[in-house]
Amino acid sequence: MERVEIPERIDYVGKFTEIIRSHWKAKQNKNQPFSEILSSISLDWREKELMSEQILSVLFSTKFVSLLTESEIGSNKGFFSDASARLSFKFLPPVDEPNELRTHFDQLFCNKKDYQWVKAIPDSNWAEFLSSLFKEVNPAIKRYIEKEVLNSILILAQRAATLGVDPEVASKIPKVDDLDSPFLGLNREVMLYVEKNLNYTDYTLTDRNDDYKHILVMISQCKSQISYIYRHKDIFGISLQLTYQVRQIEQYLKRLAQLLEILQTNDPNRQWLTITQLLKEFVYAENTKYSLRKHFSTNLQLLTFKVIENTSKTGEHYIASDKSAYWKLFGKAIGGGVIVAFLCMNKTRLYFQHLPIFWEAFFYSLNYSIGFILIHILGFTIATKQPAMTASTIAANLSNNGENPNWLHKTTQLLIRLIRSQFISLIGNAVIAFPVAYALDWIYFRMMGYHIADPAKAIRLIAELNIWESLALPHAALAGFYLMLSGLISGYYENKWIYNKYTARIKKHRKLVRLFGQERLNRMAGYFERNFGGLAGNFFLGIFLGSTSAVGFTFGLPLDIRHITFASGNFGLAVGGLENNVSTDLWLNSIIGIAGIGFMNVIVSFGLSIAFALKSRNARPSEVKSLIGNLSWQFFHHGLAFFFPVKNPADVNEELPEALPNRHL
Repeated sequence: MERVEIPERIDYVGKFTEIIRSHWKAKQNKNQPFSEILSSISLDWREKELMSEQILSVLFSTKFVSLLTESEIGSNKGFFSDASARLSFKFLPPVDEPNELRTHFDQLFCNKKDYQWVKAIPDSNWAEFLSSLFKEVNPAIKRYIEKEVLNSILILAQRAATLGVDPEVASKIPKVDDLDSPFLGLNREVMLYVEKNLNYTDYTLTDRNDDYKHILVMISQCKSQISYIYRHKDIFGISLQLTYQVRQIEQYLKRLAQLLEILQTNDPNRQWLTITQLLKEFVYAENTKYSLRKHFSTNLQLLTFKVIENTSKTGEHYIASDKSAYWKLFGKAIGGGVIVAFLCMNKTRLYFQHLPIFWEAFFYSLNYSIGFILIHILGFTIATKQPAMTASTIAANLSNNGENPNWLHKTTQLLIRLIRSQFISLIGNAVIAFPVAYALDWIYFRMMGYHIADPAKAIRLIAELNIWESLALPHAALAGFYLMLSGLISGYYENKWIYNKYTARIKKHRKLVRLFGQERLNRMAGYFERNFGGLAGNFFLGIFLGSTSAVGFTFGLPLDIRHITFASGNFGLAVGGLENNVSTDLWLNSIIGIAGIGFMNVIVSFGLSIAFALKSRNARPSEVKSLIGNLSWQFFHHGLAFFFPVKNPADVNEELPEALPNRHL
């Protein structure tokens, strides 16, 4: 007896997604926008019915909770634990649960770039397609779907409440752990709403709408509590753990509101639009759930938000808005350049001690750190530190998702003032470091009978400035990275001081009160509150600059640093060491080299700081393009303002013409 092969049931849904996916990959839809792909695929009524039947069959036989409550909602495992889990799942994926909707969802959108074409189709097209696909739904299936959504709503409310009353969050919000907490209130309202929907046969539409409105009020109050944390982060600081938790609460509240709207809205079009938004979120989340790149990007945004937001008070002192502040910055840069000349002298003398590599790096780092801290204490400036310290000031002036309507003008003017301040500070640092270092060498020679740098060392110092024949520019870029990193460290420690309430703890420390007296101790605590971040950043900057060469030597890598102010000071020592026997070519190459080093220092430090500021606020690419376009327009029309305070500020208050969007900047 021959065996009869029964043909497998056609997977209409899978075939449909494969058609769209192939169009996206091949870009075959050249004469028609891809956004219209749904309407261009012709399906007869029978095919639509079969697709609908297959989808509803899956929905009726699976659990929704995992997909609705976990997809695209951050994990609280911790940075390294989460990264390790993602990496392990890349090589050995977890076991799929056949009764979970999330499993079938993954199988349908199995290509890791499906989220691209799903996102490319407008919400309105998706909503229209889905509404035509599910014109009629069996009441039993509809009740089952509603039950699963209600279960998910209940879990979301409970998780939001758990995080909302967590000690890490509760300590930052007044009365949040009391019985009248909006998070606990939200949980109670949702429990009643779900209980009545599932078990009360006399639960009228009016009562249901009233309860829904109460829940929306509670969600609004919870969001207000979260806003309170953001508004007062400069008062009590913010930790990475707290940032994780706050972001999770926001995601839970958002998803809760979306699911409630699906159940409650009387407008079918609005309902399908909300479902479409969730569909796009789920596809993106599931396609990238094991992505290390996404993990690092998300955590980088959280980290930059935590760190950058706490340097604004320091950064404001680095931006000159008028002539008085402009020349004041020049004076501070002069002071910084003088101290750097002494640091150059001390480092060169340390070089001739021929210490073991570890101790050489140790004393080089100590030399830099003490010098930078002294510059900070005396109120002087190192020009290239300015961009790193002003990142949060820049971030605060961005659009912030529409909250700052005049952001483009404000940010452009801020950057103009920053560039101008950077320019005069660079001039002040570089111009004074050379003559002071030269004078120090002259004094040293008169006292000791020999120069700070012997001819061999002097020639080497000059050779290090030659951007054509040395690695001066890459080394300057590395110094720029360190300058940016020191700014982040300053923000980190400033936040850490505030978050841990060190000021209040010092003021109440009994032994310190007896040792210094309450009044003096209060002044000390206040000083460290204002300056601890800056002192820490300068200390670590010194370690970075002083140890890089030793690290490079240890690993056989050509690592070193170049900084414009130190380059100018070293050139002064070299000219003195060679007793002015420097050719015109060497003078010219050295001046070009110093300028190039300064340019690279600023570009890298400035660029990375701006990138971190934009990342911390999740700025859109269109905002970045608009900002660059407006800044370029201002440079060509008001170039002098980038280097010197103009007499009439109104002259540079023009914004890029409205034609900007049409120019695709």
